[in-house]
Amino acid sequence: MNLQQLRYVVAVAELGSFTKAAADLFVVQSALSQQVRKLEDELGVRLFARTTRSVVPTPEGEALLPQIRQVLAGVDRLVIDAQALHGAVRGRLTVGLMEVPPELLDVAALMAAFHARYPEVSVTLRSGGSDLLVGAVRDRKLDVAIVGLAVESAMAHVEFTPLLSEPLVAVLPVDHPASAAASVSVHDLAACPFIDFPPGYGLRHETDRGFTSVTRHVAFEVTRVEQVAQFVRQGLGVALLPESVARSHADRDASLVLRQVSDAELRRQVNLVAPRAPVSAACQAFVRCVNEFVLSAVHSR
Repeated sequence: MNLQQLRYVVAVAELGSFTKAAADLFVVQSALSQQVRKLEDELGVRLFARTTRSVVPTPEGEALLPQIRQVLAGVDRLVIDAQALHGAVRGRLTVGLMEVPPELLDVAALMAAFHARYPEVSVTLRSGGSDLLVGAVRDRKLDVAIVGLAVESAMAHVEFTPLLSEPLVAVLPVDHPASAAASVSVHDLAACPFIDFPPGYGLRHETDRGFTSVTRHVAFEVTRVEQVAQFVRQGLGVALLPESVARSHADRDASLVLRQVSDAELRRQVNLVAPRAPVSAACQAFVRCVNEFVLSAVHSR
């Protein structure tokens, strides 16, 4: 019996598939299946019921899974405690990241500051929507993530640290009728085609919340702020963006105008999300570094 076999079992149980588990762990499926078989033979029980359509834990597997997870958690804790004893911060760190424009948070500068302090930590960045990233942190597929969800989301599984918050403003084409007014209402905006991020993105959560009592039509879903500005410029619709981000585009593009939303409190929230203990020394160091970096950036503005 070895730890890798135990990790394979947990992955198969969580994903319900040998194929998905192998892909998630970057191993050949046949090798993963063989190792699970070896563990089953050693334990003398079948851990999974296999059919052509599904893979589910047997009653024996269900009974043993909590103990397997406890063993793996204990090993993770041992590594963390060993690192703490000699003060070393090294290893790998996988960071999830929604699209964060540099006007809001300069990720490259953040990573430079972290690397300067902890050069023995290798960092891998993974991008995606906030819902996806929170789920990956909860499932320990990511060490930590920067997301745009409200603090209340998934609090039972992960810990959120608020980083930044700023108002959303309407972004309109310069020739849009509503641009003549000093501000716009959600009803004004709801009468227009909307350019927004897909469901699952933090900014989409906030805009949907602002329009709960008003029906709007999302004509285009995009995944990058640059695309939002380009689509508005072409007269394809209106959008809501964080004020600093929207301002940076409007300042260099006379075809865009910004207006405050008069009848709704809409804000972009950026949060750091990490699993509840145990976490690695590298993860703890990154959380500290992010908080210090954001605090310094706020004070320098």
